[in-house]
Amino acid sequence: MRRHGRRVSTKSLVIYRSDSLRGDLCALVGIAVSKSIGKAVLRNKLKRRLMAILDEVLAKRETMRLLFVARPLAASASFSDLHAEVTSALGPV
Repeated sequence: MRRHGRRVSTKSLVIYRSDSLRGDLCALVGIAVSKSIGKAVLRNKLKRRLMAILDEVLAKRETMRLLFVARPLAASASFSDLHAEVTSALGPV
């Protein structure tokens, strides 16, 4: 996906997006948060925030494959900032 998909960069995330394959019934999402972000508690909190945002945002969209790679600024970003970045990066419904 990283080689053949489309990439969108924001200040706290890098999002790789590709079209769904024939057998995909729903959106497939991966979230990568490296140890450079912080300790496990902070990394898991960031993953939970992104999962909550994606549950809401992807409910209205077609199937696709996504990979979210967190940048260090994502750890200090608020929920609303992350939500705004994800919705603007994925584009209109």
